[in-house]
Amino acid sequence: MNQLPSDPADSYALGRSDAETRRLILQHQLYGPFTRQFLTAAGITAAMKVLDVGSGAGDVALLLADLVGPQGQVIGVDVNAEILQLARSRVQAVGWTTVTFHPGDIMELDLDRDFDAVAGRWVLQYTPDPVALLRRARNWLRPGGIVAFQEIDLSSPPRAIRPGRCTSRWCAGPRRRLAPPDPILRWG
Repeated sequence: MNQLPSDPADSYALGRSDAETRRLILQHQLYGPFTRQFLTAAGITAAMKVLDVGSGAGDVALLLADLVGPQGQVIGVDVNAEILQLARSRVQAVGWTTVTFHPGDIMELDLDRDFDAVAGRWVLQYTPDPVALLRRARNWLRPGGIVAFQEIDLSSPPRAIRPGRCTSRWCAGPRRRLAPPDPILRWG
């Protein structure tokens, strides 16, 4: 993969390189169990259709595929088309046929509007406008769908929160603005 040419529209601070891809895979080896717990607490379960935002090398998509099982479906999106080639090969290597990936900017893609959940791990902090992304996520959901983004909050210990509740950081509610991390939100 090597370092890709600089794209002024690319806001990913950690760059696009083989070393960054290896770091992402190692990161999942360390944090995968916490992500599984987080997504399970959010309500992601068998037979759901889930949109994985910021798929990268496919680690969260693979985890989601395990949670939703063979009756579910996972669609991953990432702005980096090259890393999605690796994600596809990793999904193929483990035999999941219910996981697909689409390259492109999540804010510009025309996606289905029948997802049971929209999820991501450590994506919002690299997004130019995370509030707009969370608002747009509602458009992709069926009624009662789940929005679950696991984000780093260095101000408090890691935790999962129950659906319908929010931390003091990424919250949505009547007359409240969305603000930072660990959101699990339900849209009715």
